[in-house]
Amino acid sequence: MHNKTSATLMLQTIMVLMDKQNSTDVTLFPMNFNEEMEMERCYGIYGCFSKAYPWTENRPDNYFPLPPDSLGVRYAAFTRRNRKIPLLLQALDTEKIENSNIDPMGPFYFISHGFLDGGHKVWVQNMANALLNLEGNDRATVLVVDWRRGSQPPYGQAVANIRLVGAMTAHFIHNLYDILGLPNLDNFHFIGHSLGAHLAGYCGHNLQKQFNLKLGRITGLDPAAPYFSNTVTLVRLDRSDAKFVDIIHSNAMPLYFSGFGMSEAIGHVDFYPNGGSIQPGCKSDGTQNQVKDSDMYSQMSKFVSCSHERSYELFTESIAPSCPFMAMQCKSYEAFLAGNCTTCDGKHYCIPMGYHSYSFYKKIQARGLADPKSHIILYSMTASSKPYCKVHYKLTLKVSNSTESRVHGPDVGRISIVLVDKNNSKSDAKFIDDEQKYYKPGDFETKMVPFKDTGYPPMSVLVEWKYETNLFNPMTWRLLKSPSIYIEHLKISSIEYDTEITVCPKLKKPVVANLQTVMKTKYCGFT
Repeated sequence: MHNKTSATLMLQTIMVLMDKQNSTDVTLFPMNFNEEMEMERCYGIYGCFSKAYPWTENRPDNYFPLPPDSLGVRYAAFTRRNRKIPLLLQALDTEKIENSNIDPMGPFYFISHGFLDGGHKVWVQNMANALLNLEGNDRATVLVVDWRRGSQPPYGQAVANIRLVGAMTAHFIHNLYDILGLPNLDNFHFIGHSLGAHLAGYCGHNLQKQFNLKLGRITGLDPAAPYFSNTVTLVRLDRSDAKFVDIIHSNAMPLYFSGFGMSEAIGHVDFYPNGGSIQPGCKSDGTQNQVKDSDMYSQMSKFVSCSHERSYELFTESIAPSCPFMAMQCKSYEAFLAGNCTTCDGKHYCIPMGYHSYSFYKKIQARGLADPKSHIILYSMTASSKPYCKVHYKLTLKVSNSTESRVHGPDVGRISIVLVDKNNSKSDAKFIDDEQKYYKPGDFETKMVPFKDTGYPPMSVLVEWKYETNLFNPMTWRLLKSPSIYIEHLKISSIEYDTEITVCPKLKKPVVANLQTVMKTKYCGFT
């Protein structure tokens, strides 16, 4: 119990530091013994909420949801006609819904924030605008579920509040369904971040239980792990809550490592970009102690929230991406990095991460290849900053075993690659390995490497040998010979473009340190 309590306290402390907010009067503690022993509380039309199992599982504390009036839940409706000033709706105000002029043709998008957040945040506005800007969405309505008054500390109270907010949202959606005369909810897509992901699950569950209606889709953006990991499906978001449930895991780490996202696969399709735990650009760079006190908040916020927040950044970009945003099915992230899952076929599905995943999943389903009772787990690699989208290449390098290579001997360094397409457009430079590696004549190396998309597959490659001498490592000493490496060939397999080329250095020449070497397919005829 001590460990659970400590973890809860740390979560609350970190999150409050991140948001610079103090606890407000929404926190209600038991006032007497009878209230503490109460096991169920009812809120009229929204139903009754139990504190018994399974709501006690893996939870150091347990609360009832606050009363509906205390939560102040509002649904801010945006369309292309009103992007700046939304129409504010409430769950049971049917008259205002009737007069809202919401287009019944849809589609309808619901966006929910998480703990210590609110519907007014910039990321919510950016996602709403991206959805409205999408081609063909001229009749779309985006409804932001703003429950900021219920998202305040303590964390356990916010966890309880989303049960009621989910039920309220189910009633709101049912009222929309009735008033607009809709045939079903296939055109409804609920997008929730962190606690908002589980809120979406509660909404989907209530719609089925009370109204026999099923949401078309739920997207969970790094669903919150504390109080939800290793619980039964009733307690958390799962694939039964909508016809299609897709998840982006971006911070799946233990809480004591500042991880807030779930690691379990819980959707029809679960994406783990960059392994799903720490996102590029989010690692601590060791400078926290060097900054002024005034910058402590921004450093702390970046450290503890960066990867967790990356999920909604990735989804927003996926709505109109700069490249295919493809992810590949594989047994593990390590196997993916090793280049073991590079074919898009019945063995390894390829599905774009984020908004466009459902259309690809439907194609797989139509071919009878997708089991709705199983999880499709996919991996991808992204950039450390916008645009995040990258294209993936399997690189297979062979170090020459020629006489010249053996005479030169092994070398320690890093190999930098730049891809060049038919228009002579260049990708960014990428290292095959993060650190220096010991290369011997005859060595093979295979890696999955992400590159900036130029719009076409590569036709040639610029290769550079990065050599660094280490005084304490004799293997890096080159006293009489130039630092270089003899590369026999480099095979480049494109996942997104489904192409493969093999390039070689001209006349078997070595790649010399700090000088770019052009490698082309036609040069392989000399080897």
